[in-house]
Amino acid sequence: MTLGDAGGWMRLEAFLADPAVPIVVDVRGVPESDPAIPGSIPVYVLEIEEQPEKFEQRFAAQLAKRPMLLFCSKGESSHFLVSRLSRKYRFYSLQGGMVSYLTNISRLLHEHPYEDPSKRGDTMVKILAALTNRATDQATYCKIIKRLLACTPNPKFKRLTNRSRFYF
Repeated sequence: MTLGDAGGWMRLEAFLADPAVPIVVDVRGVPESDPAIPGSIPVYVLEIEEQPEKFEQRFAAQLAKRPMLLFCSKGESSHFLVSRLSRKYRFYSLQGGMVSYLTNISRLLHEHPYEDPSKRGDTMVKILAALTNRATDQATYCKIIKRLLACTPNPKFKRLTNRSRFYF
């Protein structure tokens, strides 16, 4: 997986290329913030800021095999936290945070060719709800993302998948 820029940032397109790879942690100020990236683990920002070693120890077994992607509302807090964590493991901050995620997911939903145009609005609402619900299972999340990426005219996202066209 190409992670993107140096300095602990992960570009959204790098994450969407294979969203099952990193351990995704939601580090916003309220532990149960919504909307959230499916499968993300809610962690109160001060838990990491005040005890980074304890946080790393909590995930040590998983971090030995997978990178961790932290995200917050705009990306600044999670990027700050990445700078506080050790270099023993691979930590990244989602560039642009949840704002970038929502903006780009909304764009992908609007660009998608829907099988039944008369139900486009209802379908978009259901898909957006799934893409912003922490409880959405990983397989469903990855399937939706791959379908959206396969149909986008945006070359930045289109190159992330070589699949044929999918319809909802």
